[in-house]
Amino acid sequence: MLADRAIQRAAGRVDPVAVTDDLLREPGSRYIDFVVPGLVGLGIMSNAIWGLGFSIVDSRRRRLIKRLVATPMSRAHYLLSHLIWRLMILVVEVAVPVGFGVLAFGVPVRGSLLELVLLCVLASLTFSAMGLLIASRARTIEGVSGLMNLAQVPMWILSGVFFSAQRFPDLLQPLVKVLPLTAAIDALRGNMLQGARLVDLGPEIAVLSAWLSISFVLALKLFRWR
Repeated sequence: MLADRAIQRAAGRVDPVAVTDDLLREPGSRYIDFVVPGLVGLGIMSNAIWGLGFSIVDSRRRRLIKRLVATPMSRAHYLLSHLIWRLMILVVEVAVPVGFGVLAFGVPVRGSLLELVLLCVLASLTFSAMGLLIASRARTIEGVSGLMNLAQVPMWILSGVFFSAQRFPDLLQPLVKVLPLTAAIDALRGNMLQGARLVDLGPEIAVLSAWLSISFVLALKLFRWR
């Protein structure tokens, strides 16, 4: 439009009414406001899956897990210990990008901070359970790396981290909606940018809860100690 207007005026066009553009930058509607929750969700997913996957497979490769068979610790306790460890690191993973976005760019957090924390905890548990499932049978670092990439790359592309997932064709929308990263990012954006409450985020919470339950149960059944 700018190029066309410049060309037309250079050719002699005179507009009967002069107009000007007034650029508005309203917090909550800028691209930085859109992308910060996406980066938070992406960070939670990547750190949970990669962190747990590498840790478990490396322990299996060094036969450390095999030694745990001789201890009274159950399989569920071992897997839960990894989930608790992820929650301890979650404070830094979320506080740093959200705090930087708020302080440096004025990114709004219009929802309840407590509910934002609960959403992040649910997302972290979900992706941690997926990491446990991915690493439950792998024996080598190379093998688990391929499986983790296979699980994450579609979500990097389809889940709307850097641009709206609604831009994909209608045929792909059912698949996009059931991806856990899509649910996590939509829930974070709803809380931070729109002030949505947990009751308003029922579909996203349901998707994350389903992935958490199914992944953890399958990880318990398929986990290889040796």
